[in-house]
Amino acid sequence: MHDDPAVLGWDIGGVNLKVARFPSASGTALPKVVCRPLEIQHVLPTLATTLADVARELGARPGDQHAVTMTAELSQAFRTKREGVGYVLDALEASFPFGSLHVYTAGAEFVSSGHARQHPLAVAASNWMATACWVSQGFPNCLLIDMGSTSTDLIPIVEGEITAIGRNDPERLQNGELLYTGLVRTPIEAIVHQVPLWDGDAGVSAEGFALIGDAYVWLGRLRPEDYTWRTPDGRPATREYAGERLARVVCADREMLNESDIDVLASAVAGAQVEMISARVRQIRARHPSIGLAVVTGMGAEIATQAAEAAGLKVVSLGSELGIVPQATPAAAVASLLSAQLLRQARA
Repeated sequence: MHDDPAVLGWDIGGVNLKVARFPSASGTALPKVVCRPLEIQHVLPTLATTLADVARELGARPGDQHAVTMTAELSQAFRTKREGVGYVLDALEASFPFGSLHVYTAGAEFVSSGHARQHPLAVAASNWMATACWVSQGFPNCLLIDMGSTSTDLIPIVEGEITAIGRNDPERLQNGELLYTGLVRTPIEAIVHQVPLWDGDAGVSAEGFALIGDAYVWLGRLRPEDYTWRTPDGRPATREYAGERLARVVCADREMLNESDIDVLASAVAGAQVEMISARVRQIRARHPSIGLAVVTGMGAEIATQAAEAAGLKVVSLGSELGIVPQATPAAAVASLLSAQLLRQARA
């Protein structure tokens, strides 16, 4: 008998797809997870098929329930967020039975896909709220730091309440609660304007020659297979090619710069990113001085840990605590929140 439906949590981004499936709404087993690169701009015609394929990979059945968050609406594939939300909902509705979709909002509630279409800005980029609400249940006083491939969420939680000022992305950027720097996709010139070179400093070229992922691959802090984006030059994400891309940041090449030169450059860029995040952490702590703990997650959890410790916070790794794949935290979070809601409704 399969009377108790499974719950799938979807975090549909502009360049990555994360899905977590809990085997039942009442179960305590860890979810099965799929994380894969998915550049929305180039897969629009096949999005519905891809979602259905991933669901089958996770063993989904027609009676399963689906909790949905998305950031894909910001993709340049769409002229407005309204258009993007509608397109993602079209794909979901084509893949899964009517009535099984529950779309999470930045107001921390689930709504139908029809309601989401009428209020697209309420559901756009709401994955951070799902993660924060989930984390607040176990860590009622903390700063949640979720660092992905592209951006970093900084979400204060005080006495179990989400105390972030912003609710949409522009407001969150304005208040330092969203920082557009990540583990892979951030251009070097978005982090530094100068880097050490030989016996001095050099300005960097704003040509998109290298990404922060190249620095981390060079330093051995990111596996080439986790470089989940096209490299700027189209060559593989290996240490050798990462070094070549980094050399071009100062308009040089690997015949001009040796291993030590690239080490210094990569370390300087990585250190500047840590300080960039740490500065925002200190800014939020100034508003909430009672917070002494950071809960870190995401594929950049190691970098988030460095930034939090530099700002004087103790650190807990959510992945280590809960056994969840860090990249899939929002997907697991929204699935868990829907599971709890379904159980409450069943007992009412």
